[in-house]
Amino acid sequence: MILQKLTSNKNSKKFFLSIATIFVIALIVVGRATFGGVVSEYNMPYSEWTTSMFFLQGAMVTVYSIVFTLLFSIPLGFLFLGSDRRD
Repeated sequence: MILQKLTSNKNSKKFFLSIATIFVIALIVVGRATFGGVVSEYNMPYSEWTTSMFFLQGAMVTVYSIVFTLLFSIPLGFLFLGSDRRD
């Protein structure tokens, strides 16, 4: 039912484009806050980071970006995929 609704609606392309935009914005903001926070808080430049630190911070940025994207996609779904009736 959900897949049919997504493919049959004329605004589905706008919906997916807005979700991709939200994901990129969340990735940039969360990435800057996370990586920049570690550098400024611990006075540790990237040259001193281990590989596991990069992977751990990258995983955290990815998870938080996905969560923010899912949260912001709920109102976007109502906006773009909601019914076209005007009452």
